Amino acid sequence: MRTKSFQWLPLLVVISAILWIMCSAGVMAKLPPVTTNTLPQQPTLQVRVTQAQGVDLDKIIYFALLKLALEKSGRSYVLKAIYVPEIRPVMRMHTNPDLINVFWKGTSPAFEQEFLPVRIPLLHGLLGYRLFLIRKDSQAQFDQVKTVADLAHFRALLGRDWIDTEIYRANHLPVVASFYPNLIPMLAAGRGDYFSRSILEINQELNTDQYPEISIEQSLLLYYPLAMYFFVAPDNQALHDALYQGLEKAIADGSYNNLLATHPSTRDLFKTLHLSERRLLMIENPLLSEETRAVLAKYVINPQDISSLPGIGNNH
Repeated sequence: MRTKSFQWLPLLVVISAILWIMCSAGVMAKLPPVTTNTLPQQPTLQVRVTQAQGVDLDKIIYFALLKLALEKSGRSYVLKAIYVPEIRPVMRMHTNPDLINVFWKGTSPAFEQEFLPVRIPLLHGLLGYRLFLIRKDSQAQFDQVKTVADLAHFRALLGRDWIDTEIYRANHLPVVASFYPNLIPMLAAGRGDYFSRSILEINQELNTDQYPEISIEQSLLLYYPLAMYFFVAPDNQALHDALYQGLEKAIADGSYNNLLATHPSTRDLFKTLHLSERRLLMIENPLLSEETRAVLAKYVINPQDISSLPGIGNNH
């Protein structure tokens, strides 16, 4: 009998092994599937800007920078321009942040508290360097301007809701304020003496076909520290972060400077405006937050040293 028992032992081992495998397979079938440690796909960013009638956004450098930042962010996005009777993005974002959720504007502490500023000054802080559109027959009068006090004898034409308007008034420079589309017609009609624009904007403002009597003033360069930021709706942290990261990447890989070197509104200005030959006048900007003063110190570029910017200086 003892011998016969041992004869059954291998068969019992095999049967036990089969039963164990079958039970294990049943348990495994009930286990949830194994998931990989991948991040969920981020939702598509919905990006909305204002566009006034007759304004071609593709000719505006800030719109080009917005698209560049979005592309460099790596996020999927849908960018749409919303037509409005006049460009008042601050008011529109207040009343309907779901319709308009990003705009670009010269900053102030009030804006930085109301909205989310993307704290990278657009265009290397060059927005604070200003030239003037004037009537050609007044060039001789501007040739006599040697100081800020001399400039105070002339009336600046500026946008009604521009931060520049507050800066000029804080420095006791007379201002005639109106909506943007009215400013050049007002200059041509003599309702102001000069239309102040940044060195990055003035070439695109000049329209000698429509206003042959208007030209760029030839002798002066005005400076005040100013940052132009992208501002987003206060509850849209995702868009804020995408723009910040996209701008940082564009600066790091050179595509930011390449855009300035090739965009129609900026590609020729450093060789046509003769910045180093102009009299530099400086005024204060009392409307800067400490955070903005810090980022200006980091990012601002002297336009008279623009040849040091790779991709721009080498272009000329």
